[in-house]
Amino acid sequence: MYYQGDLAPKPLDLSFGPGNLCWGISGGYGIADWATIHTRFMIGRLSGDDAFADDISRKERNLSFASPLYEYGLYTDLLVNQLWKGLNKYKINLYITAGLNYIQFDPHAYYKGAWVQLQPLGTEGQTIPGSGKKPYSLSSISRFYGLIVEFDLSKRLSFGMEVSPRKANTDYLDDVSGTYVNYNEMVAAGNPLGAALANRTGEYLNTGPVLLPTGTGRGRPDKQDWYTHFGLYFKYRLGKGKFVPVFNLPDDSMPKEELEQKQ
Repeated sequence: MYYQGDLAPKPLDLSFGPGNLCWGISGGYGIADWATIHTRFMIGRLSGDDAFADDISRKERNLSFASPLYEYGLYTDLLVNQLWKGLNKYKINLYITAGLNYIQFDPHAYYKGAWVQLQPLGTEGQTIPGSGKKPYSLSSISRFYGLIVEFDLSKRLSFGMEVSPRKANTDYLDDVSGTYVNYNEMVAAGNPLGAALANRTGEYLNTGPVLLPTGTGRGRPDKQDWYTHFGLYFKYRLGKGKFVPVFNLPDDSMPKEELEQKQ
């Protein structure tokens, strides 16, 4: 999974954060020769870091996060071969896929040798009395669409590759969306840890806390977060080939020690 949001390297919709291992399993049923309905469960991880940014101002912002991600999805695959029958002689199946996920996430930041949960800290002033802001939810919906190229290995077994971007119905996958609250104001409200993790420019500059006025831009609230799934899977057809479980496999190209750590 690749994160796309306020902490991606570039302020562009197609700028991706680091890739992270994910896995999943799904089961489906063929409702027609050209369409199947599936449910899917996936576990992954999203991460982003201003250290990878090209722009010096974003490097100085010095924010980062990592979050587990749990997906519970319902989707459909539509077989393009019904219109492009020439693919059949190569044993290639081309699908358009689309669906809806219920997602759970929990952004953390690495600070002084430990991972710290960000949402309870209210880094954009959500915990300050009278701010009018509420803590954001750690669950949301994501909508996705994508393409699948699938190769028949036998009558029942297939191998597939999927690319499917997801648009989340939240801008807080990374804990960054709106504006800063002045450092001293957060400390006075009894939240020194939230103040430290809300504005980390001083760490980058090796100075004391940088005091920005409340309301200074921190993220892009007009842009909700995205993430993209690049997947490999094996599919096995049971019965008459209508029920289709799909097993998503990890990317074996990752270093062995990194795979072990993420598992």
